[in-house]
Amino acid sequence: MKQIFEKLTHQMTQAIESAVSLALHSKNSEVEPLHVVWALVTNSNSILNQVFNKMNIDKSAIELEIKSEIGKLPTSSNVTKESIKISKNMVESLHVAEGKMSQVGDSFLAVDTWIIANLDTKLIKKIFSKYIDLLEFRKNFEALRGGKTIDKQTSDENLEALGKYGIDLTNLANEGKLDPVIGRDDQIHRMMQILIRKTKNNPILI
Repeated sequence: MKQIFEKLTHQMTQAIESAVSLALHSKNSEVEPLHVVWALVTNSNSILNQVFNKMNIDKSAIELEIKSEIGKLPTSSNVTKESIKISKNMVESLHVAEGKMSQVGDSFLAVDTWIIANLDTKLIKKIFSKYIDLLEFRKNFEALRGGKTIDKQTSDENLEALGKYGIDLTNLANEGKLDPVIGRDDQIHRMMQILIRKTKNNPILI
């Protein structure tokens, strides 16, 4: 299990650390995958919330559903940070995600990979499918990834920054959501002339 934790990105590690804190707060003796989902939902800057925002999903109902399910988990009044354990389900979720990580060519396990790999898990699927089109959900994660590979422990931080602060103009164009350019024919024509003008060595093509 130690080898898996060494392959986690910083964002995935932080999600698990937050999940441990939430499990302790709920007096659960074991950390379950649902605790990680709860941690990601409550983190407004997480990649999960970026996808929620992109899809106009109200996360409040999902969070209430998660809390309800976590309320059904076994509790212990004596649970501490030293005694809490990672559940078999949680370990299995990391193994499943590790397989997905290898499949997509990543060197480290990122948050989006963990989510997608475990989306068919009975409890997670039960909750998300009530409020989200899962196929569209997957597509939005893929769009946010943009074909990039996670080759550093900090790589998914860049994905989050792009999703939070960037605008995918190509995606907007494909969806026909870009505003038409009106009254700029001369400027566009001039720009095209400059772009296609041959230099001494190589032509610049568009």
